[in-house]
Amino acid sequence: MKIGRTIEEFKVGMQHTFKRRFTAEETRLMGELTQDHNPFHYDSEFIKNTKFKKPIVHGLLVGGMICHFGGDIFPGPGYLAEKMDFKFLRPVHFDEEITAIGTVTAVDRNRRRVTFTMECFDARGEKVLEGSMTGIPYQVDVQNP
Repeated sequence: MKIGRTIEEFKVGMQHTFKRRFTAEETRLMGELTQDHNPFHYDSEFIKNTKFKKPIVHGLLVGGMICHFGGDIFPGPGYLAEKMDFKFLRPVHFDEEITAIGTVTAVDRNRRRVTFTMECFDARGEKVLEGSMTGIPYQVDVQNP
């Protein structure tokens, strides 16, 4: 059985869209994993005195959608990230539906690298995040146990 894709399977312009919601519990878990306990994510009394008014999801949790896109959906299994960049444009609040659109923007066959961008939008259509990832696609034969 083959897992992954070869570099030849990628073309600039390939695209995929998916959606996700982030809960307060996922944000709490992210804070535990990263040791980021910033009150912007947890403290309603603190945040009501800021421009955000209610707790926001960790930016990297939203940015992590790029990992789901790259490693599970498209380019998919066998794609190993080498570089990621993010620009956080707007806050994401708990339980908001976020739509991610990933687009292949570069295929370097000589270096065996595929680059794609990801744009994330809230339900109002406002862009909340821009990201990019460059990585190496692998295709490997594996034996079934």
